[in-house]
Amino acid sequence: MQNHSDNKPLYKPAVIGFTLIIFAILVAMSGPLGSRIGWWNFDTAVIILQWAAYSGLAAAVLCLSGLFMAYPGSKRRGFMFSLLGLLIIVPMILFLQSWQEAKETLPPIQDITTNTESPPEFWYAPNSRVYGGVGIAAWQEEAYPDIQPLILPIPIDKTYDIVIEVIRDKGWQLYEPSRAEMHIEATDTTFWFGFSDDVTIHITATEDGGSRIDMRSTSRFGGGGDGGTNANRIRSFFKAVVKQANRK
Repeated sequence: MQNHSDNKPLYKPAVIGFTLIIFAILVAMSGPLGSRIGWWNFDTAVIILQWAAYSGLAAAVLCLSGLFMAYPGSKRRGFMFSLLGLLIIVPMILFLQSWQEAKETLPPIQDITTNTESPPEFWYAPNSRVYGGVGIAAWQEEAYPDIQPLILPIPIDKTYDIVIEVIRDKGWQLYEPSRAEMHIEATDTTFWFGFSDDVTIHITATEDGGSRIDMRSTSRFGGGGDGGTNANRIRSFFKAVVKQANRK
């Protein structure tokens, strides 16, 4: 027996919106991935992401109309296309919007450290960026006041082992760590654009026998802002270190 709903006309804007959403997702993915493999530069990738967002917004409007014009029990089909399309596109639009806002509102710095007075230096990582001094420090203090040294109530040797373990768990490239100097360097590669960001970590003993971890995360190339990437890397790393230390 033929289902009565099959006789209902299909609400075409819902299908068009869903198809456009799939297209927008593919375009959004191609922007940073194309930049990563050298098809185009970063600026072109940003333009591609912007147009993907515009396409996604137009598609979301079409799908939204489908929720009202093809709702269950109505005279048209296409509600599920609209619902599924919105479930897919809304997170992408929100992500792109937050990324764009971060690029526009956060300060134009790419060098974040827990010690702005004496930032850990790079000895081995191929990073030639010189710390910008009080100007960069002032911007950081205003934008990222939570970026502070991590204090742990454990000896520095144990902290050193935990830091090395977390770096390896994250898959970062590790450079000649020095237990004698309590100095560690590594490189993280960003997922979408494939940028190389370098980190340097220095561990010192506190007066009560604990450990202080100072970390610096710096973009190797480019200028302007980093959208909070380096600050987020420090936050994420410290969170992982604390979690690992609590297990010991």
